[in-house]
Amino acid sequence: MCDIAGHGEDTRFVFIGDYVDRGPDSRRVVEFLIRRQSEQGRRCICLRGNHEEMLIHAAGRHRSDRDLMNWWGNGGERTLESYGVDDPGDLPAEHLAWVQKLPLTHKDQHRLFVHAGVRPGVPLSLQSQEDLLWIREPFLSSPDDHGLFVVHGHTPITSGRPDLRANRLNLDTGACFGGPLTAAAFSSGRRAPLMFATSMGDIVRL
Repeated sequence: MCDIAGHGEDTRFVFIGDYVDRGPDSRRVVEFLIRRQSEQGRRCICLRGNHEEMLIHAAGRHRSDRDLMNWWGNGGERTLESYGVDDPGDLPAEHLAWVQKLPLTHKDQHRLFVHAGVRPGVPLSLQSQEDLLWIREPFLSSPDDHGLFVVHGHTPITSGRPDLRANRLNLDTGACFGGPLTAAAFSSGRRAPLMFATSMGDIVRL
């Protein structure tokens, strides 16, 4: 649907994290994204989510029992099942290397794309990795202009519809809980999105 909405123009895809742990086939998701990046290069940008961060720690050589159990208890078991292995360190080396290299943010002229959000009052260049991957409050309730329009996920929206505010857009419409997967389309000429498209086949023009 996103390809169709692009009308053949030079489009860029930005994915905002949580490719593992949140569905029945994490391996297939990662393989799709790796293949997409290989085919499209800089037109396909994949950001790190907190679940990728947990996987990095769980699969690390110096992991603690807490690292392993934290990931396992937050969906890691489903990821292991999709790969057919018992230990995150046994995931394909190519996949682990890809996860470890995922950037935290992507910027364009009007927007900052990030998994969780930013800490209000802190310059974007000084944001901590912890906040970029994990923050909820005080970000979600802040009316502050962060300098760029923030496009994020991380906090599922119970209504199943994107949460569009003057300063940010939350695209996590609860796909991991049975809601739709939602994408937003932007243009270089305006800050706010042009439209939403969902995995249910809906297109909402704004």
